[in-house]
Amino acid sequence: MTDAAPWPSQAYLEILRPEPGYTLNGAILTSYSADLASLVAALLALAGFHRDDGGGRKTDLAEAVEQLHGKVKILIQRGGLARPKRIPTMAGILDQFIRQIDFDERKQSWHPKIALLQFTNGESQTDWRLWLGSRNLTASTNHDFGLSLTSTNDPRVTNAAPLPGVAELAARLATEAGLGVFRPAKLKKVVKDIRWTQPDSMTIERIVLTGGKGTDTGPQPDGDVDEVIAVSPFLDGTVVKAIGAWGGPKTKRRLLSTQMELVKLAKQTAKPLSGFNDNLFALDTPAPEAVEPTASISPDQASDEEGEDEQMLVGLHAKIFAVRKGKKLRLWVGSANATQRAWEGKNVEVIAEIAATLRVQEGLTALLSKARPVSLSQLEVMPVPEEGTATDRLDEARKAVVADWKGKLTRDGNVFTVECETSPHPPDPSVKLEAGLGTGSLIDWPRGSSSLSLGEYPPALHTQLLQFRLSIDGLQCTWLQCVDVTPALDDDRDRQVVAHHLGTADFLAWIAALMTGDNHGGSDDSWDKPLIRSNGSPNGTPITNLLTLDAMLGCWARDHVQFKRIADRVESYLEPVIAQATSLSEEERKRLDDFQTVWNTVSLELLKDH
Repeated sequence: MTDAAPWPSQAYLEILRPEPGYTLNGAILTSYSADLASLVAALLALAGFHRDDGGGRKTDLAEAVEQLHGKVKILIQRGGLARPKRIPTMAGILDQFIRQIDFDERKQSWHPKIALLQFTNGESQTDWRLWLGSRNLTASTNHDFGLSLTSTNDPRVTNAAPLPGVAELAARLATEAGLGVFRPAKLKKVVKDIRWTQPDSMTIERIVLTGGKGTDTGPQPDGDVDEVIAVSPFLDGTVVKAIGAWGGPKTKRRLLSTQMELVKLAKQTAKPLSGFNDNLFALDTPAPEAVEPTASISPDQASDEEGEDEQMLVGLHAKIFAVRKGKKLRLWVGSANATQRAWEGKNVEVIAEIAATLRVQEGLTALLSKARPVSLSQLEVMPVPEEGTATDRLDEARKAVVADWKGKLTRDGNVFTVECETSPHPPDPSVKLEAGLGTGSLIDWPRGSSSLSLGEYPPALHTQLLQFRLSIDGLQCTWLQCVDVTPALDDDRDRQVVAHHLGTADFLAWIAALMTGDNHGGSDDSWDKPLIRSNGSPNGTPITNLLTLDAMLGCWARDHVQFKRIADRVESYLEPVIAQATSLSEEERKRLDDFQTVWNTVSLELLKDH
């Protein structure tokens, strides 16, 4: 078992990055849960930035927002956006990329993990990519499974073919996303004819995005099989008992899950694990979702470095179901756990059905070799996790607040108020509710009240993100939601946010980097670091020295398109940056004025016929 070759690994962000010479035309990402750092990492990757840790500078995020505005939507379960211990104020700008699916988690969940991407190179050449799997858009490190597919127009590629179900999946995602670049009917027609390159030793036979109406069915193996392997971090007895009956008396069946889930099933009177004949394996439980209850901590206690030295738990999060007959292997992979809600209930899941050779089974064998064998007799004497605890009560309260939410933000100029049809508090009277604008502080929400005054915020802190915290008995759960704002945020909100957080030096460094094409301008301040005003140069050389007449003319000569892109940035941001630059020295003010004068003269002349 230990000699089996594992499946090849690929970083999720690498799938999102365009090839050299290509730019993103449109992207729809889906996830059950997400966190702000991972959202930014995905946006930076889609814009072509490359850092191993997925991070980026303020100027990187500013450029990514400019490039991706109107091109990207990330679909997540409402209530699944984690609130970090300290919310970077620049995070307010991320609201435009988020689309929440308003499922009641007490009954169903939006659970698929998908990335549908279209890149173009400006010469009518298009690169499509489709990724699906088990990985959420979070920083958690787990044993996950993903399937990456790319389009091809090359007739010489023989292992490529259209994929049944992908056109319907794409159209449905486009309907949910509401992106102008992806019209559902047109997208369905285009995607239907795409030839997708098949992975080695695999043939993708069908891809399904389940309906969420309780009418879907789980895997249906054909007749008798020699071997069954099921991998799922979450289980229920009904589905596991059915899998344990696949095949016949001679069928070998193996189940890989977490010890906690296996213990729960071992105690059930229906004996759902009996069909596996002690071929049971356990890996660590994946880290809990960041929106789930944890020990209480005040936001004021959180520091920038907090959590950096915490040990990362590598748990099981892959969902794979495989059957073998002779030398033929069939797999069902994607986001669906071995539960009724996933396979036969109202969850929306993505599932790929694959025909494969025995080479593919080596990856499953390698995964099993990392697990601990456990017997049914061992599991039966282990304690079952206690139910009805404060943690359970708090999690139920969170689901109730999210599911029953009928609120909106109203604003009178810069003054924000959150208003609901009824009090948003959970039924449990011992649970405390706090809320606040995503770029502000949490405020106690008196029980029984249907509105909460959030205070006054400058335009640079305006956002549709609302933060929540529930607490009880030393526990808390926190999350972020996108909430409609009336009247809508001003059209120049993005410019105000970026101008406020960049400051003069970083703005000019951004323009200098675009002009030289080195993509390394600006300070090294991460996008999520607290704002520290600095009007000097990041490297000691006045940035205005890099933005000379010769530099402008040189950029124009090299690339007219890039120069026009820079002109758009200057047109959008120069005045807001100047307006917010309140501590410039006389010398720096003169340099900025000199740049503005030269820029206005040069750009007017160069762009007069464009």
